[in-house]
Amino acid sequence: MKLPNKAGFELIPKSDLHSFAVKEFTLPRFNVPWHFHPECELTLIVQSSGRRFVGDSIEPFAPGDLVLIGPNLPHYWCNSPARAGTQGLAESVVIQFREDCFGRDFFPRPELAAVRRLLGGAGRALLVGGATRQAVAVRMEALVEARGVGRVIGLLELLGLLAESTDLRPLASAAYAPQLDQRTEERISRAYTYVLQNFAGEVELAEAARRAGLSLAAFCRTFKRVTRITFSELVNEVRIGHACKLLLESEQDVGAVAYACGYRTLSHFNHQFRRRKGLNPREFRRRHHEARRSPLRCPPK
Repeated sequence: MKLPNKAGFELIPKSDLHSFAVKEFTLPRFNVPWHFHPECELTLIVQSSGRRFVGDSIEPFAPGDLVLIGPNLPHYWCNSPARAGTQGLAESVVIQFREDCFGRDFFPRPELAAVRRLLGGAGRALLVGGATRQAVAVRMEALVEARGVGRVIGLLELLGLLAESTDLRPLASAAYAPQLDQRTEERISRAYTYVLQNFAGEVELAEAARRAGLSLAAFCRTFKRVTRITFSELVNEVRIGHACKLLLESEQDVGAVAYACGYRTLSHFNHQFRRRKGLNPREFRRRHHEARRSPLRCPPK
């Protein structure tokens, strides 16, 4: 398989409720293309197989595959074709966190020196094997249901296990380095933060450029080069992403959801939603509620 020359920038939405993201996916196929993001990522493949692309590493993956990926390192899991007579589902657990998710002064503390070394090594991605893989996998699946202080402790326990393990193997070559420099990352991050804080109201391109410290023209060029989407597309992606959350986790009607996500007309909301999801908001809500009630599940772990 030939990958695109440039990886796309993936937005990992920030949450007011959590310092880091824990996600569980059950899909027909893994559907995120060749991409990168400023968050560290720990990915466990529960079900599915194929080829794993990380930096300049290309290797097969199978159930139990566990990889820690550092910031801005491109990666992609490509499924093998489903065999006849099988469900062909792709299931994974993913943890995504920034190195300053608990504050800029947290990981630099002396007690966490081993974790800092671990995260530094993750710049090449680390494949986890041996007994560590099973111990980490069990804790990752428990972390999906964890809340409050237990959620924070759970992540620190995971990092502690990995930091002390000898069952880690780098994937990308020593010569491979992410192509996004720190200054550009900070500029783009400030623009994202502005959108995430203001998407329910007015979001101005000029204000985003000002916060990024760039002229309007330079900001548009840089943003499109790095993220491979325009700024207006980002705004709509953030708004529609939040709309999906409200549709699935609340009983608000579609009009209220549209307004809460920054859309002032229902027709514009419906158009943008269908463009990204392939169906209208009501149908999206109905299908997901039906899927939750369905007895079809992946085989027990």
